[in-house]
Amino acid sequence: MMQDLKKCLRTKLIELNIFTLRDIGSDVDRITAKRFGQWATRLYVILFISALTILIFYTIIRPHILTKNFDEPSFIFYNHLRKTYGDELKCRCSKIAFTYNHFVEIEPIFHSVCTSEFVLEGWRLALVKGLDPNLTVYEQKDYRQFLSAHLQYLQGLCQLSIQSVNNSIDEFLTSLLVTVELLSVLNFENRLNILTEQIKINAPILFSRLLSSTQSILHGNAIISTYGTNFNYRILAYGSRDVYAYTEATIYDDECSCGLSPNCTMQGTLIERNSSRKIPLKGVRMGCTPSQSFLVSTLECFYDQSCLDLIQHYTNYENSLTPLSTTNLSHFSQNTTIGELINNLFIEQWSTQINYSSYYQQCLPSICSYTTIEKFNIFHTITVILGIQGGLTIVLKWICPKLVRIGSKIYNHRKNQSNTVHPINTNQVSSNATYNTTIQNTTWNNKITSMNIRLQNNVIPRGQSIFKMIFVIILLICILVGATVLSVYYARQKPSLCHPAFKQLSITTSCQLKTPGASVIADVNSDNQVDLIFPCQYDRTVNILFGTGNGTFQTMM
Repeated sequence: MMQDLKKCLRTKLIELNIFTLRDIGSDVDRITAKRFGQWATRLYVILFISALTILIFYTIIRPHILTKNFDEPSFIFYNHLRKTYGDELKCRCSKIAFTYNHFVEIEPIFHSVCTSEFVLEGWRLALVKGLDPNLTVYEQKDYRQFLSAHLQYLQGLCQLSIQSVNNSIDEFLTSLLVTVELLSVLNFENRLNILTEQIKINAPILFSRLLSSTQSILHGNAIISTYGTNFNYRILAYGSRDVYAYTEATIYDDECSCGLSPNCTMQGTLIERNSSRKIPLKGVRMGCTPSQSFLVSTLECFYDQSCLDLIQHYTNYENSLTPLSTTNLSHFSQNTTIGELINNLFIEQWSTQINYSSYYQQCLPSICSYTTIEKFNIFHTITVILGIQGGLTIVLKWICPKLVRIGSKIYNHRKNQSNTVHPINTNQVSSNATYNTTIQNTTWNNKITSMNIRLQNNVIPRGQSIFKMIFVIILLICILVGATVLSVYYARQKPSLCHPAFKQLSITTSCQLKTPGASVIADVNSDNQVDLIFPCQYDRTVNILFGTGNGTFQTMM
């Protein structure tokens, strides 16, 4: 039974014909059309299987770019997508520019002295109210001369620092963040951290430059202080009429002269009128000018109750003075100079809050997409095959019968050429010899019979050879298509082998070349080497450096 089934299946496959008489042509009889249909069916099956095999192989090895789109995702759904796809997720913002103040809050925390009563104008006036309005009654090195000026300067420094910092923050918060795509949380925070660090660095620099330029102007012009602490007038009289007044610089600790440096200072003290006893104040310095000496002073006295009690006593202040709290110290110590505080704009720390969800609402992505490259996707392969097989079937059903008919015509043409018989004529026949004629006719018939046998034997292999030739042509076409597909694939995958390297050369010339853009590269002497042409503005000439071929140039001409 199995043998019968195999025989039946083999017969069905051999006699399989999917083409009609109309497909073969109306000028062919039914028997020939059936035979042509069978051959066309076999050719169709071979080409169809070969094309599908090549297509499947190409689809498998060809990278497939897969893109998934998500329209207007919510913030919660976006976080889910970000966790799933990571940095491969790209979202386009509906707005590309928005100010930072929508999602960033920056609040500086200043030194406690800038929020204490020591910088209040009313407190300062009440403190110095008990002093003699004429400060000259005090010794020149008595700190009571500088007390009001130092408190005024401290108040101004705190106000300017706060104003400068707030201006820098406002300038940053009102500037625009321009992004076409939504930034990830990490990139967003990194960018804002860099910008806030720039604010922290730039704001003190600008303020310090302002103070430095002011101090340089005052010292450079030798402006005499109202307190007479940097220069003093000395009068020389010549005779009864001629009087000459000159200035003499004040000398402080370590023989430092205010005429040479504005940074000369000494210990600040309170001097009693009667006993001339000097009472030093912790961290207080006096010098050429109140502003300059205050920069090298510290706030130690403001933290020490006994020091404040001395100031209260010698200024006749009725209320008690409360020192600064030492529990709030974080960034600066008690012996930090005022100059160092100014360099940091009296800022203890920066409080920065970044709201990524608010940034997301400002960006409001219109679409998010995820793109990945897949080497093999069975569903994509099936989709491509189903999409192409329909067109491939139509083309093959149209071309296969025509190829068979063309092959048949070629075969019949070659067959007709092979079956042409050229008989050998003989005149040696005797009309009187019947027996000889019979023998000759018999011999002639035998020759024709043997010739027909040879022709029939030659017809069979020629018929087979024509179909072998068609099969070889089809096989070559398939190999050519496969090689082309593989070549294109590997050409796209293979990186460029060309890696140009550049080397900077230093050329010493006697010409002062001020316009390097005017240089020209050309082959002047036709030696297939690069030559350098450039003008010399100094002597108004054109110079040529001939290339040597090894990356150097000959002597300038």
